[in-house]
Amino acid sequence: MRRPFLALLLLALVACRRETPPPRRPPVILISIDTLRSDHLPAYGYRAIATPNLDRLAHDGVVFERAFSNVPLTLPSHTTIMTGLLPAEHGVRDNAGYRLDPSHATLASLLHANGYATAAAVSAYTLRRDSNIAAGFDSYDDRIDFVEGAPTGNLQRDGAATSAILKTWIAAHDAKPFFAFLHLFEPHAPYEPSYDGEIEKADRIVGDFLDDLRARKLYDDALIVLLSDHGEGLGDHGEQEHGVLLYREALQVPLIVKLPRGARGGERVTEPAQLADVFPTIASVIGITPPHVRGRSLLDPGSPRALYAETLYPRIHLGWSELQSIVRYPLHLIDGPKPELYDVASDPRETNDLRATRRRDYAELARDLASFPHAAAAAPAIDPEERRKLAALGYVDAGSSAGASRINPREHLADLAELKSVSELMTRRDYAAAAQRLEALLARNPGWSDLRNDLGFAYEQLGDLARADKTYRDGIRATPELAGDFALSLASVLAREGKLDDAAAHAKLALASNAPGAHEVLARIALTRKQYDEALREAAAMRASPAHQIHAEVLTAQILAAQGHHDAALTALQHARERASADRVPLPPRYWFITGDTLASLGRTNEARTAFERAIAAEPTEPDAYVGLAFVEAASGNRGAADAALFRMTNAIPRSRNEAEQIRHELEQH
Repeated sequence: MRRPFLALLLLALVACRRETPPPRRPPVILISIDTLRSDHLPAYGYRAIATPNLDRLAHDGVVFERAFSNVPLTLPSHTTIMTGLLPAEHGVRDNAGYRLDPSHATLASLLHANGYATAAAVSAYTLRRDSNIAAGFDSYDDRIDFVEGAPTGNLQRDGAATSAILKTWIAAHDAKPFFAFLHLFEPHAPYEPSYDGEIEKADRIVGDFLDDLRARKLYDDALIVLLSDHGEGLGDHGEQEHGVLLYREALQVPLIVKLPRGARGGERVTEPAQLADVFPTIASVIGITPPHVRGRSLLDPGSPRALYAETLYPRIHLGWSELQSIVRYPLHLIDGPKPELYDVASDPRETNDLRATRRRDYAELARDLASFPHAAAAAPAIDPEERRKLAALGYVDAGSSAGASRINPREHLADLAELKSVSELMTRRDYAAAAQRLEALLARNPGWSDLRNDLGFAYEQLGDLARADKTYRDGIRATPELAGDFALSLASVLAREGKLDDAAAHAKLALASNAPGAHEVLARIALTRKQYDEALREAAAMRASPAHQIHAEVLTAQILAAQGHHDAALTALQHARERASADRVPLPPRYWFITGDTLASLGRTNEARTAFERAIAAEPTEPDAYVGLAFVEAASGNRGAADAALFRMTNAIPRSRNEAEQIRHELEQH
């Protein structure tokens, strides 16, 4: 009599088991601390600083003691992390001038397709969404405000602010599986107060972020990967920062994988790993089959293998030879004009070149290296459409800069040090001396594109627009891969020369090349032509980039004021002020000039005077605010004060003497 009852009970249990949902996939957290050398962390044996939060994560996770970057540059390295491919395979070879082809699957797109909510918050302008690094993310916060004239590689925001943004997103999306990418820029130059001090600051930010996960009961179940994209030279082989050389200090990075529920916690792995392994490792843990990738899961044992790295930065930016390297632990071959071979186990600082004494090892590693996509064979190429546009502008001889330079980067690092001293002259606004030194450097390094950028800027500041024009045009011909940046600078010069058609054509070339600031230059050209609707459209296009929204509001105010809509202009300026306050960034110097000009048009003389003075203090080598102040003083009957403003202008900007005389004559007529 009991059997029917037992049978029914068994059927009910089976039915319940069939209805039980599958285990929930874990949250995935990826934390990248930019420019962090593994040998500057206590978890890797360093004793000069304390990083208790990273130590705790290392205790809970698997520490990979010999992890290597595939390229010592921020954008290409993060693209490798997100795709599992080498730079020659995903096509992003440098921080500037490259975009990820949408055909490549990314970690974010794979997780999104498998039901994950996806979000990122980054701390460097280099990782802005324009490069397509944001592919697959539902939310990608890259609000790092653009600062005109500042090196884009140094534009960053405080990591604590970036972390706060991602914590807020997690709080709203933790009901379903999610992938969150946190990028910190603290150890990157400029160091505040020092490289090690920046690491300790990053540790505090990571600790606060992980504590938030613990408070939300997410930490234990989460898959957390912490890494760096590359290391930092710190002068070990003559390179202070990164990108030029391929020694261990630039390539060996921290890599910690904390598995759900503490599996394998405290384990240390000595088998060499690479950043291309991160994508397949995460996919393996959560049970998703990745597309074809170069890397392999770090959690599955495998046969020993060779790890590849490259840098094309010396070729693209300096006109020197590219470098490649291969690690088959413990040997490290660095290939270039003068190949070097090191045993990094016995010689971790790579001071004893073994190539001459271990020829068989060198030959075997050279064969291994030849099996990877070769840097020279996969050199930066000019898109056919880009080449057509260059030809249309008269650059018929603009080929690729990817010629076979045999200049050994390590033997020319003194020129990099020389450029540092020139940068100090630029900071002191001694543009004449800077231009002279830059010309000498360029004579020794004719393929050094960054020199032409700096030299063109110096000539602009000296008022020598003809030389600035020629310098930028030479840059396009010498380095067409970076044509966008040169074209944008040239467009500004051409606009100042009154060559508006040529200026617009070069600005459009810059826009097609993804150069930041192209919409702003196009808007200013349209404003000069009094094409106000077109100018407003370009200003609106600027707002699509979070980094340019403050500048967009200021430019909109200028356009509205030019149309006589002064109250609307003040509203736009108010929006700029509110955005700057929310982002905790200074207002651009141009803000104060536009404010002063708008207030002067409304007859609010005292307020206009104050705004012009603030504009002069913020940007003493720009003449517009001095001119505005002179007109305000003259309109108030203070002719002596007007003359004093013009005297200050010529004293601060010697090239403005003719302009000052013209304005004095104009004031005398009134």
